[in-house]
Amino acid sequence: MKGVVKLGGACGNECKGLVRELAERTRQGEQWLLVHGAGGAMNTLCEERGVPLRHVMSPSGYRSRFVGEVERELFETAASRVSRDLLWALRAEGVRGVALFPDLANTAEAERKDILRSVEDGRVRLLRGNWSGTVTRVETTLLEEAWRKGMLPVLPPLARDRESGKNLNVDGDRLAAVFAGALGAEVLLILSNVPGLLADPRDATTLIPSGSPETWDSLEKAAQGNMKRKLRACREALEAGVPRVILGDSRVRRPLEAALSGRGTHLWNSPSSTVLAG
Repeated sequence: MKGVVKLGGACGNECKGLVRELAERTRQGEQWLLVHGAGGAMNTLCEERGVPLRHVMSPSGYRSRFVGEVERELFETAASRVSRDLLWALRAEGVRGVALFPDLANTAEAERKDILRSVEDGRVRLLRGNWSGTVTRVETTLLEEAWRKGMLPVLPPLARDRESGKNLNVDGDRLAAVFAGALGAEVLLILSNVPGLLADPRDATTLIPSGSPETWDSLEKAAQGNMKRKLRACREALEAGVPRVILGDSRVRRPLEAALSGRGTHLWNSPSSTVLAG
């Protein structure tokens, strides 16, 4: 199997079960790419350094972090810490991992969003000096080379700014979606600290088990908060040719096995496939 898995970076996500499964599957010859978030590590680092957190709400309802120059450097450090911890965990499970940073490995490029539009008190403000970006190009050569060597590639939520050469903070879910399409992955799993897409975010029993492009409007109505961005990444992966995308739970003992066997929210390219997921 060839797959891409994105592990959420927020507090409450778990990596032990995922790392153990990835190590097992890598030893069996499967090819997996691990993309991780760094939001929780970034929050901790900002607290340690006395840097206030700044978030904005876009007119289209997406909440994101404002990344000034200071925050950009801190985010690089936070992402590096998470990558390092995952490599050590993989090593403890007997598998070699390799973390690929875009400024050195040329894995991903992005266009910087210097200006963010923020809705405040019902009015739209323009905030300049932002250092996050949108992925515009990815390169898979080094990832595929790592697979040939029996290694597991790990990517932080970063991409190289085409103009400055600096690493930009990018959305890890969408980064994983782009790579899943470019690699011809059979599946993209986006793991977080909830069971999947919930009709009521306050009630874990309201899990939506499956969906397709034909039911997307109802899925979007259900998505709240950060799930809106995850669902956007799911759609981008499906449009890039990935046949199946799963929103799963990182906190269960074997998150890959659970998701691949039917737990979570399964999103398919066609309604006929949706029936198979039920």
